[in-house]
Amino acid sequence: MTKLDTNLDACQMSSEILLRLRKIMRESLRAIHGNEWEATGIPDEIREYLTQRQAREASINWNLSDAVDILDFGGFLNLYEIMAANPQLLQRFLPLAPDASVLRIRFLELDTILSRIAYARPISESELGFLVTFEDRLKKTASAPPPAIEEVPAAPPPRAGRTASAPTPPAAPASRGGAPAPQPKAAPQKPAAPPEPEPVPAPAAAGPVGPQELDNAIQRNDNKVILTALYQEVTALADGLWNGSVASLQARTWEQVRESQWYHDRFGKLGLRPISDFFGLFDTAKQKMGAGTSRNDLQEFLKEHSFVQVLLALKDLFRQHMKP
Repeated sequence: MTKLDTNLDACQMSSEILLRLRKIMRESLRAIHGNEWEATGIPDEIREYLTQRQAREASINWNLSDAVDILDFGGFLNLYEIMAANPQLLQRFLPLAPDASVLRIRFLELDTILSRIAYARPISESELGFLVTFEDRLKKTASAPPPAIEEVPAAPPPRAGRTASAPTPPAAPASRGGAPAPQPKAAPQKPAAPPEPEPVPAPAAAGPVGPQELDNAIQRNDNKVILTALYQEVTALADGLWNGSVASLQARTWEQVRESQWYHDRFGKLGLRPISDFFGLFDTAKQKMGAGTSRNDLQEFLKEHSFVQVLLALKDLFRQHMKP
């Protein structure tokens, strides 16, 4: 039964990640390619594959919703291949990994987990932990402003539909008498079709909460600001904790909050136990790594102390109290 519970958690989490990815990609592709994003933003081979998937499902169950598009039939690896074909879109997701090749590996891991869930094979604790930390990193990426949309000289070819040999310079200098060479540069202004990059809205929980702002929030018992600061610290530390790179990390927000009257007064009312559990594991992990514990042994320790369940409890806590 425990295995089934893990699969259910993994199913919910991977679905949330997939939906969030599709939303960001859909909005970004529309901003880059306009309303024809399905035709111009998705490589032919992938579009053909996803279209066949859609047609097969429609042939079996004709009562399908119209509120779906081709991205709704793509798994994690399909989405990565679409990203890789759009440099601006790939740039949007590069903060999720050190480089593009590692990012591809991450999406392969996600695709494997999705396949295990679909065919009812057991999901491990470490895979569930990977989903939790990946979702947190994706939220940060989604809240960051999208990279500026530059003019990419690969998109303009709708103009010369016959032969793509040269940009046909001689047709430009009609009006002036003696400016033949500089004039053709007026043509590339056409790709300014993608309007403002407004589709990916940044959420209202702005930048990091500094020590002074946190101190003021504690004085006035501002739950939202204090929990935002703790959330920012937890998401910054969770990945390093699981990967064994905690030696140089500091829990300064936690040190400031745990001694406060706010924390003692709100501990029971707000259900802050998962926060103390997390930082208890963090402190112990630092001691263990300082004493020479290996990364594998540290992960075993975290599994034995329900690290993934602590992260899930934190997720519920922050979701409940940090609603905009």
